[in-house]
Amino acid sequence: MVTAVLRIKANRNDEIGEKMIKIFFATISVLFSTQAVADNSLRIMTEEFPPYQFYEDKNDHKSITGISIEIVQAIQKKVGNTDEIQVLPWNRALKLLAKHPNSALFSTARTPAREDKYKWVGPLSKLEMVFFKKKGSNIHFTSMDEAKKVKQIGVTKNVATYEILKNIGFKNLDVMKSGSDDKNLKRLIKGRIDVWPTAYYAGLYSAKRMGVADQIEAIPNVTIMSGHLYLAFHKETDNQIIHQWQAALDQLKSDGVVKAIHDKYEK
Repeated sequence: MVTAVLRIKANRNDEIGEKMIKIFFATISVLFSTQAVADNSLRIMTEEFPPYQFYEDKNDHKSITGISIEIVQAIQKKVGNTDEIQVLPWNRALKLLAKHPNSALFSTARTPAREDKYKWVGPLSKLEMVFFKKKGSNIHFTSMDEAKKVKQIGVTKNVATYEILKNIGFKNLDVMKSGSDDKNLKRLIKGRIDVWPTAYYAGLYSAKRMGVADQIEAIPNVTIMSGHLYLAFHKETDNQIIHQWQAALDQLKSDGVVKAIHDKYEK
């Protein structure tokens, strides 16, 4: 009788022990799952760069919109990411991207100098970089070599045009150390610089928004670079995140979503 009671108690103790072990491992599993979600959160950054990213007033409230904004938000929705997109000055965003794993920056031109610095998701948009001049000015050149003889080319430090022109030997760069690159448009209109190198659509869109579209024109037949805009991720970002975001973008392209977004802004 005593032996039977001891066996029952032992069995009950075993059952309690098994339940405690299950609860322990379930708790650990939840903790690891929560940590995994936390680890997969991203710091997503951008700058003002119309028509790809820009603020517009809606019901007395400024909201960020644009081609790349809508594409990235569509990717976020598809992968279940709810992280806020931060709008920062370009140079500050670049510094944060270099320091923080699981961070991303768009719209980033994928240049040879940047290729090995980041992991890439894209392309988001085509990119053609050209020189704009003030309409009616006597600035004329037909090649990149001739462009090196222009007195002042207005650029912003660390933007793609600055990096490209500097790397191919341009010594005539009038460099702004900070601020949005479209400030160079204002400098162009005021005659403080001779030409402004930027993305073709970005230049036209900025001029339209500032009401000076009829005051600038692109230098014909001279292209600084033809390429694409991407999401640039910190090198230590998990490859699973990169593949997930790329697959989502590819699906959005197949579904016609990306084309519809482009058509909306480029018409």
